[in-house]
Amino acid sequence: MMTVSGPGAASLSAAANELIGPLAGAVQPQLLPWVNGVGFDTGEITYHPLLLVCLLTDLGEESLGVTVTVDGAPQPVLTFAPWSERGTQVVAHVPATDDQGAAAAFTGTVAVTRTLRGTSTALGQNDVRTTVAVDLVQGLLGRLAAVLLAEKARLRRQSREIRATRVLAHAHDSALDRLGQDLSVPRLADLITWDSAHGQVATVPLAGNREDDADYRPRLRLWRDVRLPSPAWIDANVNGPGADAGPGDGWMADLGFSHRITIDENQNPLFVAFRLVAPGISNGRKKLLDGIRRTHLIWSASSTVGDTVHAARLEPQQVKARVAQARASLKSLKLPAAQPVAPALAFALQRLDAVQQSLGVQPYTNILTGQRNDGGSRYELGFGAQLAAPQAADVTAAVTASKGKPELALTTVDPTDDPIAAWLLTACGLRTAQRLDDGTVYVSPLSAGGLVVDLAPTPESPVPLTLSARLETGDGSTADAPLAGVVGALAADNLATTDPAPVLAGMKASATVGGIDRALADLGLPRVTDKEIPDIQQRFILIDTRDYTAFDLGPALTADVAADPGKLSVIATAAAHGGASSLLPVITSAGTLALVAGVVDLPLAGNNLAAQHTVAFRWQSRSLAGDAPRLSARRGGTVQVTAAGSGIGLVTCLAYIRTGANDPYQWRPTLPEGVLLDLRQYEHLMNIVELVTPVGVQANTWAIRRQHVDVDGTSKPTPLTPSAARTYHRYRTR
Repeated sequence: MMTVSGPGAASLSAAANELIGPLAGAVQPQLLPWVNGVGFDTGEITYHPLLLVCLLTDLGEESLGVTVTVDGAPQPVLTFAPWSERGTQVVAHVPATDDQGAAAAFTGTVAVTRTLRGTSTALGQNDVRTTVAVDLVQGLLGRLAAVLLAEKARLRRQSREIRATRVLAHAHDSALDRLGQDLSVPRLADLITWDSAHGQVATVPLAGNREDDADYRPRLRLWRDVRLPSPAWIDANVNGPGADAGPGDGWMADLGFSHRITIDENQNPLFVAFRLVAPGISNGRKKLLDGIRRTHLIWSASSTVGDTVHAARLEPQQVKARVAQARASLKSLKLPAAQPVAPALAFALQRLDAVQQSLGVQPYTNILTGQRNDGGSRYELGFGAQLAAPQAADVTAAVTASKGKPELALTTVDPTDDPIAAWLLTACGLRTAQRLDDGTVYVSPLSAGGLVVDLAPTPESPVPLTLSARLETGDGSTADAPLAGVVGALAADNLATTDPAPVLAGMKASATVGGIDRALADLGLPRVTDKEIPDIQQRFILIDTRDYTAFDLGPALTADVAADPGKLSVIATAAAHGGASSLLPVITSAGTLALVAGVVDLPLAGNNLAAQHTVAFRWQSRSLAGDAPRLSARRGGTVQVTAAGSGIGLVTCLAYIRTGANDPYQWRPTLPEGVLLDLRQYEHLMNIVELVTPVGVQANTWAIRRQHVDVDGTSKPTPLTPSAARTYHRYRTR
């Protein structure tokens, strides 16, 4: 038999504890033991008895209905209202007595029904015994005290209910309105819906122009307990705490969304490259580089010149010892004696040498190139080195050996996917590990990737100087790496590139071939008219040819596209996944459909596949003394030095590549492929995104808006236009 711990709302017991002598016993309720499951039996004659049912547990929003049967006669149903406190006692039965106040022994049973949100459930015997108890009070004093103290339990229940209304999960009606007023989130009077005729979001009035509690509560929940957002906090609140494999009880679950939303903070790569320019200054750049080698760079221990240079440097003993160890590793890796490297690169190569020795396998044993005056953007300043190509057997052996060295904490990659063991180089602090066209490997502690800056005619020539940026692929491709990805993606569909120059020179209007114009309209792709052709051809002259290419579909596939636009949709999707940001369909002089795919915005098409261009170049200039060189057109793959400035200058190229990750200071919510949101869930998610995105940070919801919103219940996504994507209720009014 469960007993109540502490008096709680048991005011009769509490009063008895304060009385003295026989009075206490006359007021104290007597607990009747359970018999035969949920039965009770007084077992003897009682005097002026009063039968009470005592609540053993606190109630929340549920209520209890208790039916007591005495000697076979059901008594009126007793109700413990929501928020009743443990210890609450309700009179169940007043037995008949004789003139002396005596009542014969009686027996009975108890049945309990729990009701929550309109659903009633009968409790089993074990639950009944742990939920309620049967108490017996005897004597006129006990009866009088029970009557006088009954109101205290009601007051305590009311107090608990008032406290509960301050909690969002339990508040209702006007209490919920007051919470909304505090948060500046009013109830809605209408509901968003889809206007298929106009392809736009519309609204319909709610019944009574009032949002019900069930829909209102999830919206208020967003603004309760708001903290400084972090990925872990966002994940816990959106998906629910502990929901590692699936949705929990987070904000989206409130609207019946049963899939997990992922917080993606992966960043697109940013590459950097440098070139020294000294327009009209003969021999000045060589003198500067000589000074850098003497003062800053680290030479191999096998270099006689290096020994002299390092001996002349005024450095603390600890620095000299560390540099000596790095020089020994450079000697072990066969760095050319006359080609030192920058300290950051030297120490990374030292770690590479140490890790290889620990593994007992040396995929990299020979440094072919260090700093060279004629080394261009990769080797000119000593930030890069060229390593001899590793042997496949050594790479495989390194993967195997690393598994037996957990203390090195190396994350390996299968040699099939990583033939140059970039995982090993990256772990040693080499942020760039780029395979070159001849199979050798370029490494740098800088994030340089395949970025190369060419300069013409020479760094010392009079202005203007022309600098061109390119992103090498390592396989000899004449296209920049981002465009090479597009070519590879479409090659899987048996589409090969063709020279875009004759395609653009002989282009015709889209309406020239029957069915093509309609197919392009159905897919939302640009259609070329005769009037637009000269302007398009002129604008293509300004675009670097390494940033776009053409795919001629040929007569058969052109006819297929005219008959079924879905075939073109598949190709466009593949191009977008390969990294294309723009697709311009044109009709060739032969009457076939050609697709001009670019990684920058193209004339007429803009960035119609990805909303943003795939690759961007930015240029900066600095002077070592005085005015910096002046650059013309600081954006794009090519820039000119139009004014020399004062002395030697440094030109920096930043290459930004969108690989499907995020821009700087950007994050995005992502959903599994094929998962859809209805309009209300989409509206809820957009409000969540606004809430958790800090000032100065942007949320990228482009993929959600284009691929994951089912506006009309057809279980198919509808790409939202920019205006439709911005049309939803903002929950908060300020």
